Amino acid sequence: MSAFLCQSARITLATAVLLTSGCSLLSDRWAGEPQRLSGLLEQSESGFVLRQCGRDNAQAVSANDRLDELFAQSAQPGQTAIFVDLLGRVDSAGRVRSDEVLRMQSHGRGCADRSADAAQWVAVQSKPAWRVSLAANGLTRNDAERSYPPQPVVSEQLPDGSLSARGLEDAGIELWLYPQACQDAITGDYFHMSATLLLNGERYQGCAYQGRQTAP
Repeated sequence: MSAFLCQSARITLATAVLLTSGCSLLSDRWAGEPQRLSGLLEQSESGFVLRQCGRDNAQAVSANDRLDELFAQSAQPGQTAIFVDLLGRVDSAGRVRSDEVLRMQSHGRGCADRSADAAQWVAVQSKPAWRVSLAANGLTRNDAERSYPPQPVVSEQLPDGSLSARGLEDAGIELWLYPQACQDAITGDYFHMSATLLLNGERYQGCAYQGRQTAP
């Protein structure tokens, strides 16, 4: 084999090694399990940054077409910052990659809303206003007038990802959650799940999101 061919072979091999190493490095950058990240997502000409609840520093967010789409869909005209609750990964430089947006809200209490902390699932609707939390102690309902005590339920997870929870003591209440994205028609807020609340024969449509409690 000529010296030129040997040289070319070495260059090709070196290039392949570098490309393989580069792919490995990019893969390792986002290694690890997704984290729950909540805070204020701010948009600028250079992209997004995330200011997590309880922290002062801003973290750069990796470019993501889905994030662009949801921000444009959920933000009010002229709004440049919006509350976001997502599953994502953080690299060694503190840069965030969004894997799934659980909710994006221009209305509500933002970081002061702790409803997800004590629930496995939360279903909401703005008009008529109601909230239903599903947790280890059962189903708790709130509406514009009052809060109701937790109701023990029997729940069922279906193969298509839907979940139902039916009251044991009060057969008139039932909550269904569906793995379809949902946008509140009044506020424009985005949620990664849809919900149906059945209450004494009446049907109420809403949106839902995953809580922080571990589901059974």
